[in-house]
Amino acid sequence: MQRTHLRQDTIRLPDGRRLGYAEYGDPDAPPVIYCHGFPSCRLEPGMVEISGIRLVALDRPGYGLSDPRPGRRLADWPADVAAAADALGIERFAVAGVSGGAPYAAACAALLRGRVTGLALICGIAPPNMGWEAGGAAAQLMMLDRLPGSAALAAVLGRRLVLGLRSASLLRTLLRFGRLPEADRRVLAGRVGIHVVDSFREALRNGPQGALDDARIFAQPWNFTVEDISVPTVIWHGDMDNQVPVAAAEVYARLISHAEVCIKDGEGHFSLVVQYNHNIIASLFAIAERYVLTDVTSSARTFPPAGG
Repeated sequence: MQRTHLRQDTIRLPDGRRLGYAEYGDPDAPPVIYCHGFPSCRLEPGMVEISGIRLVALDRPGYGLSDPRPGRRLADWPADVAAAADALGIERFAVAGVSGGAPYAAACAALLRGRVTGLALICGIAPPNMGWEAGGAAAQLMMLDRLPGSAALAAVLGRRLVLGLRSASLLRTLLRFGRLPEADRRVLAGRVGIHVVDSFREALRNGPQGALDDARIFAQPWNFTVEDISVPTVIWHGDMDNQVPVAAAEVYARLISHAEVCIKDGEGHFSLVVQYNHNIIASLFAIAERYVLTDVTSSARTFPPAGG
């Protein structure tokens, strides 16, 4: 059964913007800052049970309860995360990014080295123009940014669709037309699916700006160096993922040579998180303690290092 958040609120950032957040799990456990997917929000982690960690999910600018930040870039996000952690009394923390949240989690690991204890990248979007996008929905998303006006049009139409349908109808539309693998269709058919679309609805309730900014950011060169990440890192991906192809995990594994990689056969973009929730949390707990449990990745398929 899904567990609701412990609390949710907004934080006032130094520049006056509001940043929305929700907390899950154990408030006395090691803290993990969670970067949600696209287009989602702070409610996303509620699709699974969270225990053993203090998970703080933040709305990115323009999503949910967070004010927009015009022209934002990836490297701007770590400062927001650091300010949120300060407001919540958190000194050091692990970071986790799911899907479209992975680039933001990676930016934190690269640029907040003194505060980030570890990194988990879960079915994550990788840097552009590295050959991983082919055959996945992420490729279509990145292409939108390269066609003048298409991203804005898609965002407006997508928001109308998401907010114009009841959650059950929206879920049926996703299952019918989303071209999802069977593993994803199976986990989304019930309460998990309703939670996912409700997170979409909350993310877009104040407009499409957050999604528009993300589409631009994903497609453009990232303004930090992934290879600078030195903290313990775990990469999780399903080999049937057709939203973000598993080749993205290979890119991350080549760029972060010390990362441990766990590829799960038969799992998709959504089913990976649902079916391996406890394993992923175990790895989050482990990196929060500055090491990676070997049994978490005992069945990992590893990729050769860059140039290997």
